[in-house]
Amino acid sequence: MMKIVTASTEEQEKHIEELIGKIYEDIFPLHFSNDDIEEFKELSILLPEESKQYYNGTIEEAFQIISSLQTLVALLESPNCQIESKYQDMYYRNIRILNEYGFAFPLSFEQFLTRRNQPGTLGKAANDWMI
Repeated sequence: MMKIVTASTEEQEKHIEELIGKIYEDIFPLHFSNDDIEEFKELSILLPEESKQYYNGTIEEAFQIISSLQTLVALLESPNCQIESKYQDMYYRNIRILNEYGFAFPLSFEQFLTRRNQPGTLGKAANDWMI
């Protein structure tokens, strides 16, 4: 028996990259130091290594990854996320889905409950050039 699958689109792949970028650029700096974020990159958090990748690039898998990433972004940006336990269940369910496809995300829900930056504190610059 042969099963036919449809490959993910270029737009889906780009959207996955954009969502991961949003987490690294907009969400992580609110909760972690620049050194922590650099360590996350070294540990390939949300950046699957080719040898450990379970994501086969099908349209269905891309949809599940995008949905999980979008859910995480929404949860972590929500001011209500800290007070309702149902959000914690959603968080871990989506982490499990990402892990199934090789997108490691070993951070606990509790690590996002407090913000590290004070109002007016700048995150990491988009580049290292000073003009």
